[in-house]
Amino acid sequence: MISKLLSILFGTISTMIIGFYWYSVIFRDRYMKDANVNLEKEKQKNQENNQPLLFELAGRFLQACLITIFYNLLKNKDEQDLILALSLAVFFCIAFQVQYYTSKVVWEQKTWNYFFIKVCEQFISLSTLSIIACIFVK
Repeated sequence: MISKLLSILFGTISTMIIGFYWYSVIFRDRYMKDANVNLEKEKQKNQENNQPLLFELAGRFLQACLITIFYNLLKNKDEQDLILALSLAVFFCIAFQVQYYTSKVVWEQKTWNYFFIKVCEQFISLSTLSIIACIFVK
């Protein structure tokens, strides 16, 4: 039980760190341009309200819970299965993220660069969650 909780905790923290570096260091300017974000307006809005950060944290916590639970249910007893863990990451990415961000491109006129930035970050985060689940869940 403790190992599953550690998996969820470290998974949530690691994906928040990945997201921070992905959007504020690696692809900051490109993402801001493709997402049509006005930096000054967003800074003022975020200083008044921490709600977007809390929603992001809750979403990543839910992802960590789901990956950990599914990995625990599907793995063979007392074995670590990296292929299963990474398969879960691919499944979650294709089933949820690709569909969601495709609709952003089609219906909200976001660019395909926006799509690839978001889906790649989500795939890396889900893969990290899966590897952490593989390491911690016995």
